[in-house]
Amino acid sequence: MNERSIVVTYREPYSEQEAIELASSAGYRPLVSFKVKSMKEGKYGLSKGKAEELKELTEKLKPDLVIIDEQLSASQLYNLSKLLGVKTIDRIRLILDIFEKRAMTTEAKLQVKLAELQYEIPRIKEIVRLTKMGEQTGPMGYGAYEVDKYIRFLNKQINSLRKKLERERMRRSLHRQRRLEEDKFIVALAGYTGAGKTTLFNALTNENKTVTGKMFTTLTTTIRKINGLDNVYISDTVGFIERLPHYLIESFKSTLEELKYSDLILLVLDYSLDEELFWRKYMTSLNVLEELEVNLDNVVAVLNKIDQKKNEFVFQDGRIKDYVEISALRRINLEKLIDIIKQKYNEGKVQVISTKETF
Repeated sequence: MNERSIVVTYREPYSEQEAIELASSAGYRPLVSFKVKSMKEGKYGLSKGKAEELKELTEKLKPDLVIIDEQLSASQLYNLSKLLGVKTIDRIRLILDIFEKRAMTTEAKLQVKLAELQYEIPRIKEIVRLTKMGEQTGPMGYGAYEVDKYIRFLNKQINSLRKKLERERMRRSLHRQRRLEEDKFIVALAGYTGAGKTTLFNALTNENKTVTGKMFTTLTTTIRKINGLDNVYISDTVGFIERLPHYLIESFKSTLEELKYSDLILLVLDYSLDEELFWRKYMTSLNVLEELEVNLDNVVAVLNKIDQKKNEFVFQDGRIKDYVEISALRRINLEKLIDIIKQKYNEGKVQVISTKETF
């Protein structure tokens, strides 16, 4: 892809960094970031003054597209794109672009397609409204009546996708039942995208799952036996990110439900971040877990990347009492993490048998 882009983002350094990482992960090449104090308001989703500044920058740099690091309405995107004279996408469309690139399995592709349709339909409806007001021609050259028919067709597709995903959920449910019958103890990895979940998965299983350094490496749940522990298995799941609409989480419910039904959840957190950003990503992750109705008593905080930690703040939160500091990459304190997994296993089951294994 490698399309040249201007990234419009909030002024905070961590917002700018995440927006640029998202753009790069989607295959776009950020030329420059354009920082603003607020978004989502007004005709353009930006103040009129900032929109005019952005227009001047666009005329100067001539990018292939402009990325707005916020969720905008269809009319705001249309008005801004018309003003700038270049393709304009928002944060949700950008994340969907990444998901589309990463989706490899049938289930992941169904989930992404469902999310895309749920994203597009409100925008098509808004374009129909603008069409009726005479502000633009109908989408794809259609009139309002044809667009209404098209929306009904898309709604049928959504219902079809939900039925297919429900079958995937039933399949997963049967697998969970089989694991219960076989007395398997399931550990699930969760956390903000980029926290190091896949690196930890590889370290605990001797697998070689791809670690790209880009966001949303994992879209599909993978389950493997933890090295050196009999009957204990671990699963890797899709990463979290802030400012996600509910329907996007709902689209990945068949995958994320694995967290709800796991015996133990390792919430992987990047402990090398500055304190403010650490807690921000922690709260985002916690909110997703609560939305999924995960029992926080089954969650252990895994404070990863301690080899890179430069700040002195200490993790302390009453909702998650158990934690361990590790480096998945350097394999520091993995024995302590294994001991916690054994302890949690033994609290409700017969003693786990471990084989000699060096991490």
